[in-house]
Amino acid sequence: MDSTEEEEVASPQVDEEIEEVIEEVIEEIDNSPQVEASEKRKFVMSKRRKIMVAVGAILLLLPLAAYLAIGWQIYVTLAHADPGYGDQEGNNPAQFNVTWDEHVALDTSIYFMDNYEDINISSRTEGITLSGWWVEVENATQPAPTVIIQHGIRSSKASYQTLMVAGMLNRNGFNVVMIDLRDHGMSTVEDGRVSIGTKEYIDVMSLVDWLIENKSIPEEKIGMVGNSMGAGTAAISFGQDTRIQAVVLDSGYLNLDVIVKEELERESYPPWLFNGALFSAWLFGGESLLDPSPTSAFENAGQRSIFIIHGTADDRVDSHHSEDMISLAEDLDVNASSWFVEDAGHVEVKLLHAEEYEQRLVDFFTATIV
Repeated sequence: MDSTEEEEVASPQVDEEIEEVIEEVIEEIDNSPQVEASEKRKFVMSKRRKIMVAVGAILLLLPLAAYLAIGWQIYVTLAHADPGYGDQEGNNPAQFNVTWDEHVALDTSIYFMDNYEDINISSRTEGITLSGWWVEVENATQPAPTVIIQHGIRSSKASYQTLMVAGMLNRNGFNVVMIDLRDHGMSTVEDGRVSIGTKEYIDVMSLVDWLIENKSIPEEKIGMVGNSMGAGTAAISFGQDTRIQAVVLDSGYLNLDVIVKEELERESYPPWLFNGALFSAWLFGGESLLDPSPTSAFENAGQRSIFIIHGTADDRVDSHHSEDMISLAEDLDVNASSWFVEDAGHVEVKLLHAEEYEQRLVDFFTATIV
């Protein structure tokens, strides 16, 4: 039976119950010797109107309440975090392996970094501590250019994706630093939900504070690489913090409303639940999932540089997002370049073309922050 048929069956029952209540009230008033007949009738009519208005309001609010409840459930399901290291447990800058079945044979030993340091950083958000790794260039005579490497959703600094990129850059003369965003890895669990970069960018800005204040890294020598949600977070951070001079966005997204709708579709939810999920996230979770946006990276880029990487076979974050980035960069006259790789999947380019990936990153950051 569909919902329309259920309503048609339920409505007479509701009406009958209402009439019973009203008749009981009328009977009590009629049996009262203290009330005049005209007054009795006015009271009954007033009572009837109030009851009907109340019931009508309830019938109107029930669908809205159900819509918001469903929206909230969808939001908490899709946004759930997964703190810890998961299947990357045991990885660190000095020892890690690729766990992607198709690429397990890839030799990662050339990217190992033995001289890493465990760090803990206070986020600008009170009560949140960020767990990280700092790897400094050995025997540097002056502060070396420094690159922040940012992990993706439900991942961590222990991901081989993060550690590979860090190793590529560190062996070419760059300091590298990796942190677990809030609700990820070993950092503070704030609410157990992911905010697709709209709160996590504050953690990145806190890391920039730490680099400048504790490691004396000049602003003009700070860059960033982000993977997947890490690219979304990096784009927002780049747009909000002009101290970051250059950014690489690998398999990222541009418009938050589009990526949320695509995520709903990917999980087989009807698109009309989009607004319900967003409003419920704001109403019950205090989350503003559309602001600030990765588009701010391009809107506020100024003379700073952006490098975009995407595989055309990405079935997790469609490559149209990076194509949209290029279009926006052209419209805004932003210094942006791109590398699209045929038949590469989500954040797979570095695994399929490790040497070229490394060289392109080194060339980009050499030109922008050295």
